[in-house]
Amino acid sequence: MPSNSPRSLDRIVRTLLSLIRSYRLPRPDRLVVSTSSGSVHAEFSSGTAPDRLAALLLWVTRLDGVRLTWTLRPDRTLTVAATARNGSGLVFGLTASAAVADLGGVPAGDVGSGLVVLAGVFRVAPMVVEPVTFEEVARLVHVGRAVVRPRQAASGAVAA
Repeated sequence: MPSNSPRSLDRIVRTLLSLIRSYRLPRPDRLVVSTSSGSVHAEFSSGTAPDRLAALLLWVTRLDGVRLTWTLRPDRTLTVAATARNGSGLVFGLTASAAVADLGGVPAGDVGSGLVVLAGVFRVAPMVVEPVTFEEVARLVHVGRAVVRPRQAASGAVAA
C-alpha cells in the first residue's frame, strides 16, 4: 500500500514530473531519488558544456534556498553543484560538469599549480569548493557559448 508520507516514492516522482512539465525544465540525464531523505539528485551530462550549466541554472530559478558552488577537479573539469528545495520541501541536489577549455579557461600561476582563470575573471584552484552566484555561472554559460560556437562552425555542426 502506497504511503502518503511526503517522502514516498510516488509523491516524490509526481512532484518532480510536475516541476519539469509546469516550467518546461530540461530533463536531467541522471536522477537519484531517495525516499529516506526525501531528496532528488539530478545530473546534467549531455549536450555542450554551456548547455549543461544553463540547464542547471534553469532549474535553480524554480527552486528556493539555492546554494551554488563550483569545484575544479584535477583533470581540469569544473563541477557546478546546487542545493535547493521546492515549495513542498523536496530537497534537490543538481550538478553539471564541463571541461575548463570549453568554458574559455586558461592556466594561471606557476606551472603545476593547477590554477585556472575562467571567463577572464574567476581564479579557481583545484579541489577547493567555492560558493558562487547565479550571475557568475551565467557568465560562464555566456563565455562557453562563445567558445563552442566557432568549434561547431568548424565541424559543420552549425547551419549558416
